[in-house]
Amino acid sequence: MSGFHKITESCLSVTGTKLKNNLLVLSSGIPSLDYVIGGGLPTGGIFAVESDVLGSYSRVLTKYFIAEGVVCNHDLLLFSADENPEEIVKELPQPCVVQKDDKINKVPQDEMKIAWRYEGLAQVESSFDDETNFGHHFDLSRYIDTDTIKKSNITYCFLNPVDNGKKGAFKNGLFTQTLNKIKDVLANDLYRRSSKKKNILRISIHLLGSPIWMAMDCDEELIDNKYGHDLIKFMYCLRILLRDTNAVAFITIPSHLFDDDHIMNRLLYSMDNAVRIESFAGSDKETNPVFNEYHGLFHLTKLSALYSLVPFVPSSLDLAFKLKRKKFVIEKLHLPPELEESSEREQDDITAVPRGCGGFRKKDIEF
Repeated sequence: MSGFHKITESCLSVTGTKLKNNLLVLSSGIPSLDYVIGGGLPTGGIFAVESDVLGSYSRVLTKYFIAEGVVCNHDLLLFSADENPEEIVKELPQPCVVQKDDKINKVPQDEMKIAWRYEGLAQVESSFDDETNFGHHFDLSRYIDTDTIKKSNITYCFLNPVDNGKKGAFKNGLFTQTLNKIKDVLANDLYRRSSKKKNILRISIHLLGSPIWMAMDCDEELIDNKYGHDLIKFMYCLRILLRDTNAVAFITIPSHLFDDDHIMNRLLYSMDNAVRIESFAGSDKETNPVFNEYHGLFHLTKLSALYSLVPFVPSSLDLAFKLKRKKFVIEKLHLPPELEESSEREQDDITAVPRGCGGFRKKDIEF
């Protein structure tokens, strides 16, 4: 029997998705993010964001993810133990149409008198927004109306650490409560890949691993160690629940609060894609002239290779992000020309120093 199967139209019947490697992929709501991770979020997978110290930028990414689900009529399941998830849904960005005139205009060659040596070079495009036509563009200055949000199928789960029910195999009952709720929702035939009538389930877990997730472990010894074990076990169980389903989990993790750096490294084994946001707010890089055009660095910590031998790798791994008035953009990190020129001169000065045998200068050699 042949290992190749014909792709039927039923695989493409879900709105807001596309087919890649015979797997449904959906948009995160940010075109530049979809591009750098390989085209979008694969169904049945986990996408994790290591949040910045203040958590403001990771919250913006969560709003994009939810807004894309509202526009595409996807079902949403929102979890949070730190705040009511209904507060996160407030002020979701409104979809908009990006005009072609908004693109960077090329400088005519006749006007390039000073930089005449660069006339023959192709223009470097820093933004990834034009690399994909998948998903929607959103305007952060405008919000989706309340009636549209109420009509959407959104389930809010405000986890209460006091009434967390049975703990099960976890020291903290919040993990058991979250897994049981996801398991009950996934029992619906709409989220099975083999079902003819299907829909996408977007799962958002806000600030998983914050101190409130370990609040019930105060009476245990080795709090940090057991807290790490609970989190690693939860991620592994979530991975099993999402397998072969039309659901995607979008999780923000405050990894900067972990005392053990190995916790995040072990969590990556259960994730498909993971990124880390490094904000410049409150750091020395905030006043560094090299980064004056950006608000932070965007690190790709894991890229998925689903149904393929190797993962997609973007053209550049040196990424930075900007939070503009209307949108969140991920771009290639470029050094200003004057800084590049000064660094090259310093390298020239170092290599120009005469050296003798063995790499030492003659005056340093003792007899």
